[in-house]
Amino acid sequence: MTERADVVVVGGGIIGCGIAAELACRGVSVVLVERAQIGAGASGRNHGLIFRPEEPELDELARVSLGMYAALADETPIDLSLDRTSPGLVIVAREESDWPAAEREATAEARAGVAVQRLDEAALREVEPALAPGYPGGFLIDDGFRVDPAALTLAYAERARAAGAQIRTNTEVKQILLGPDAVRGVATDGGVVTAPMVVNAAGPWAAKLARTTGTDCPAVPIGGVRGWLLLTEPRPGLMHHLVVTAGWHLAPGAPGPRRVTVGSLADEATNGTKGRQLGSLVQQNRDGRILLGGSREHALSEEPLGADSGAGVAAEIARRAVALVPALGELGVTGAWSGVRPTSPDGLPIIGWVPAVGGLFVAGGHGGAGVVLGGGSARLAAQLLTGEAPFTDPAPFDPARFVRDPSLSTG
Repeated sequence: MTERADVVVVGGGIIGCGIAAELACRGVSVVLVERAQIGAGASGRNHGLIFRPEEPELDELARVSLGMYAALADETPIDLSLDRTSPGLVIVAREESDWPAAEREATAEARAGVAVQRLDEAALREVEPALAPGYPGGFLIDDGFRVDPAALTLAYAERARAAGAQIRTNTEVKQILLGPDAVRGVATDGGVVTAPMVVNAAGPWAAKLARTTGTDCPAVPIGGVRGWLLLTEPRPGLMHHLVVTAGWHLAPGAPGPRRVTVGSLADEATNGTKGRQLGSLVQQNRDGRILLGGSREHALSEEPLGADSGAGVAAEIARRAVALVPALGELGVTGAWSGVRPTSPDGLPIIGWVPAVGGLFVAGGHGGAGVVLGGGSARLAAQLLTGEAPFTDPAPFDPARFVRDPSLSTG
């Protein structure tokens, strides 16, 4: 069976569904192809926490995204569990050496016009009584909005359907098809979809998909970083704010988990190193359940590899969470899961036309900020695809930056 469309979108996460919705609402004929279910990957397996990013280039994407989610919540029958006012974010300095990281994060929030209050040890315990004693202080920030990320992704898919987009789930794209001068569609295990434009929003697997064009595609250096979460039974009223330890959010330009090489894998086997980063994020949701995170480690497959299978990561997340909030130790764990975040080498999303492959567009590499930036990224992508004037400067996200400077993609 062969279908025809103006645009094929590959990937049913927040980015792909958002782009499909934005295009379909503009009257563009769209087919979205997802190899599993809508939101089955990291888009349905994250905290669903929205906060202002540290990178100034991302301010407008984040601002627009939050406004789009509020508008979507008003029109969809799906409950997005979106905060309309912020419960507030507390950044905890665990020791004196954490103050520079805490101040960096607070300064970024202040730059965006957010109210920031510095807290000493006594004030920290006053605003968040559940915290363990002994922490030197932190910051109270008027930021942080919770949303159900799976519901948000599904709502965008439903908006796309309502506007005429065709959604194909449990269908895997095997190859991007090329004509003499440009793409001509995709081959899936359910048939061929022809289109003059293909949007690669395949998340952590975007680079693999790009290579099916038969080119090296240095403009799509998207890798995967796994993050684990724990969910507890309800304990209403335990936390007054969202709480995160200082330094968990990477500084602009700071490297995430290291690039995977054959040598680094061999080192892991020899020395037991994991290339793993850990922090603490405690998020009480409206139903009283508490999400605990977080972790970052490189991911080469959808499911964890090796005998550990995440048990060690979950245990360390739990240990750090109890050290931060002792009362958590009494709560039952009702679930643990991981998601693979699509990341770029320089920490900025990749949104734009792929050089040397006519008609191929990539949208991905958002790391842990897919929900933070998803709506704005989808709108920007749709504007670039349809030739509209973009609402923000797309240059920082141009895939061609990795072609112009290959060192950016070496990690």
